[in-house]
Amino acid sequence: MRRRPRFRDGCDSLLESATPGRLIRRSLLRETVFKPPESAQLSPLDRRPVARTSVTGTVVDASPHIINLKTAEGDKRLILSPRTVAWRGTVVPPAKLRPGDAVIVRHFPGRHVADRIWAQIGRVTGTIIETDGSELLVDEGPTRRGRQIVRIDAGSFRQIQMRFPRLEPGFLIDVIGTRQQGYLRAFKPATAQPPYRADQLPTAPLINGQLPEPASGTAVWHEPGEEPPDLRGLAYPALDPETNCGHADAGTSEPYVVDPHAAGPGCVRLPYLSIGSAVEIRNECSDLSATLPVTSCGAAARLFCDRCVLCDTSPRGRVADLTMTAFVELGGNLEDGCFNATLRTAG
Repeated sequence: MRRRPRFRDGCDSLLESATPGRLIRRSLLRETVFKPPESAQLSPLDRRPVARTSVTGTVVDASPHIINLKTAEGDKRLILSPRTVAWRGTVVPPAKLRPGDAVIVRHFPGRHVADRIWAQIGRVTGTIIETDGSELLVDEGPTRRGRQIVRIDAGSFRQIQMRFPRLEPGFLIDVIGTRQQGYLRAFKPATAQPPYRADQLPTAPLINGQLPEPASGTAVWHEPGEEPPDLRGLAYPALDPETNCGHADAGTSEPYVVDPHAAGPGCVRLPYLSIGSAVEIRNECSDLSATLPVTSCGAAARLFCDRCVLCDTSPRGRVADLTMTAFVELGGNLEDGCFNATLRTAG
């Protein structure tokens, strides 16, 4: 296993580490030890490499025709065309992006021409803990980024309140904006507020027989947190309960902190999976699909019984919480917040 270059990095501390990196490498461990036979490699669900169509980094400089980025692999230059769209709280000319902005760029396959650029984009999804006018304290759960401060932009307050009328402790919120020093400046709602408190989820419909395959619903995205910024994977809403996915500290007495397992399975029933499992997810709006590993816990997604109406009306419930890179490379636009998706287990 140590001879495999893509696995070697960090292998020495693998057994002792409890970081997300250890969880991310589980699929590589299983693939290395239990290499599938030749016949299995012909399966359409085999995890073949998917062409990279995104770049993550920070802006060095931007002109009307070229954007220079600093990435983990070194400096990269991408061509800007008249069709390139940039987003920084709103649509802006790409040349207006600022040095130091954290960006994710989707480019055309096999070409160094930028299609869309998102600068400083962030998202907060969770339960409102405290409110002070247009400033909110939101709990994203123990498996996410913890507690986040959200300041709703003055020009966007009415738009957000139309979709989230109950900006009160105990209610769910999901907003998209730009990352500032220590807080998210919210510019738009990512979805509509469910008509229930976070600790009062509706009961999932009963199923007679096996779970339906594939499952249909909404795919959303989350910020990297401690994950590598270019990671392609997903947070899964139905990890095996033995992983303690979504459980808060046993001794907590904080109000409004919700244990998703105690709250129920949510409004979409999914099979239990573990970290490293492979799932195939399809963007029904772009008709793109990929087989991705489960890299983290998506307990917060279980709390939302919403729909995505990007290209059609999806069934209620979130089936996947994708990393930003995976969401973008499947054709999703980050400012939209979701796409209609189908998901099935691979294998």
